[in-house]
Amino acid sequence: MTLDLLFVGADAGRGTLAQLAAEVGVNYRLVAQRVTTMEIFPISVLTVELDADESRLDAATSWFARRGIHQLSSAA
Repeated sequence: MTLDLLFVGADAGRGTLAQLAAEVGVNYRLVAQRVTTMEIFPISVLTVELDADESRLDAATSWFARRGIHQLSSAA
């Protein structure tokens, strides 16, 4: 599954993905990273590929939602 994830802050996100891997057991690969602004705040957009069985991918989606991490439409 490929996702674009939004994080507030120019350097945000990588530590969160490491936490996801540790807690949920999902492997990830960072495909792209860009920083943009939303109003005056820097926003880090990470495109990641998640690799795991279906139940872990479902758990990852819930994990993102509980932490308020926004997902854009599927990147691929």
